[in-house]
Amino acid sequence: MNTVTDRAEQTTIHRVKRTIIRSLDLEIAPEELADDEVLFGSGLGADSEATLEVVFALETEFGIEVEDEELRVELFATVQSLVDYVERKLGIHA
Repeated sequence: MNTVTDRAEQTTIHRVKRTIIRSLDLEIAPEELADDEVLFGSGLGADSEATLEVVFALETEFGIEVEDEELRVELFATVQSLVDYVERKLGIHA
C-alpha cells in the first residue's frame, strides 16, 4: 500500500469522525466512533435535521459541495459510507 495514500485516508477518516461528532454534539473522541457505526436509528440516532448539519459541516471541512441528487440514504448508512463519499469527492478514490 502507498503510505501517502494510507495517511490521507486516515486523515480523512479522522476528520469525518470529528465533523460528525461536532455536528451531532456527541461527547466522545473520534477514536471511539467505529467506522461501521450506523448514523440513523439505533446507531447515533441522527435525524433529517442532523443529516443536514453533517452535510453542511462536511462541505465546510473538506471544501466540497454535496449535490441534492447525491443525498441518498446509502450515503449516510455508516461513518465509513460518508468517508468513502468524501474521498471520492476529493479524488482520493476513483
